[in-house]
Amino acid sequence: MQTNRLLNPTTAAAIDLRVEKLLKDLGNPAPPLSLSDTRKLLKLDLGYYSSDDDSWLREKVHQMKVAGKQVIERPSLILSVVKSLGLKGVLLADRRRILLDKEVPKPKHRWNEAHEITHDLLPWHDGIAHGDPETTLSPACHAQVEAEANYGAGRLLFLGNHFDEVLKSSPCDFSLVQELHGQFGNTLTTTLWRVVELSIDASFGLVTKHPRSATGEVSEDIRYFIKSPAFAAQFSKVKAANLFREVRTRCFGRRGPIGNGEFPITDDAGEEHDFCFESFFNGHDALTLGRCRSKRRPRIALVR
Repeated sequence: MQTNRLLNPTTAAAIDLRVEKLLKDLGNPAPPLSLSDTRKLLKLDLGYYSSDDDSWLREKVHQMKVAGKQVIERPSLILSVVKSLGLKGVLLADRRRILLDKEVPKPKHRWNEAHEITHDLLPWHDGIAHGDPETTLSPACHAQVEAEANYGAGRLLFLGNHFDEVLKSSPCDFSLVQELHGQFGNTLTTTLWRVVELSIDASFGLVTKHPRSATGEVSEDIRYFIKSPAFAAQFSKVKAANLFREVRTRCFGRRGPIGNGEFPITDDAGEEHDFCFESFFNGHDALTLGRCRSKRRPRIALVR
């Protein structure tokens, strides 16, 4: 299970500035964003490799080296990084080329491409994008730069402040997720992620197996646990497994909308809040959006 990593405001603001400048240079396009136009502006090429057969990537890396341009000091490092970190894409910055793993389902290519574009956009990722072994292979550094690239990809694909304005002016429910999914041309999962992360209220998202096929093992049932900043601050002790347990008991559908309901969640101060949720199955994953409705009133004991 993966949980979204929230960036500190200073880092997020620095990424926002670079994304907004890029969008301005693109003419502040209407959604959905054209990634081919974005790559053309940044002079980036796009290619593919197979994580099931690294011979093609190995040969391409070798060719890039012997063609007269030193890509990185140790070309084999690209292969070890791809394998050890399970990367879905690689940025060869010196060659101005993005390579995506063609074994990843095609609907996810859009996110992976935007992720690599963000690596190129952020100058402090430069050494990592070139394969610096001391930074690239550090788990803590890897987690941080991936979180930054994910944040930037989300800001890019959802057109920065344009998405913020739409989100703030609409009720936060699953119908909004579906509407924004169609409008911005990104997957439902990506859209759910952005809606939750940018919510000003305490809200959460779950990407899981269908409740009917759940095993009870967190590592198998839950892929992603997404928290809004308010939820992360106020409900830091809440476990994804406990949320999914509540959701499962209220889901009965097979596809499309599969369940909704309400249940209490206790915050870090020990106070209860009523949360409502909606779950939707897209044929691959169950997507759940939960949001805080209100704080529960304290029970008043009757004096007899």
